[in-house]
Amino acid sequence: MAPLAYSSEKGVYLDVQSGSLMGLVHASAGYEYTDRHHVMGGLGYVPKLDEHREMGLASIRYRYQNPMQWSFAALDRDWTIKPFNLGIGLLYADHDELFVSLPEQYPDGYYGPTGLRAIFNYQAIVQFDASFEAYLDISVIDFGLAYYIREPDFFYENYDFLGLDGITNWGVGMRYWF
Repeated sequence: MAPLAYSSEKGVYLDVQSGSLMGLVHASAGYEYTDRHHVMGGLGYVPKLDEHREMGLASIRYRYQNPMQWSFAALDRDWTIKPFNLGIGLLYADHDELFVSLPEQYPDGYYGPTGLRAIFNYQAIVQFDASFEAYLDISVIDFGLAYYIREPDFFYENYDFLGLDGITNWGVGMRYWF
């Protein structure tokens, strides 16, 4: 069996993810617009739970897919691991307690927008064949990163893995290339 080759001719894909700040389920349409540069737009859903209301999510994301990869044969097929992929995105959450423009009851500049957040992420990808990939996604929300930078001792003392356990979220996803 020949190792799977990275193809920059793939173009369009469907991405379905759960967790990692993207909700219970988040479906996105993606496009590789130049070699290793990807953009996605998607919609997600968070069900009502005890600690928060039901809400819808919308995202626009960018991912750089690093060229480092390893191929190996297992279970009568070739697999490729792509371990170092970084991304950034904007996530919009829609429910009554979140806002993009400041509500009237607050003085100007009192709060920043809570309904629109920047998300930074890392993905480790396993490619099973030319059309199908699965990945582990680890994300950090913008204000979590800011708090970590401002108060690192709090995170070091209260969370594992250099305090990063206090600001990271993880999820899994699948990607199908057309």
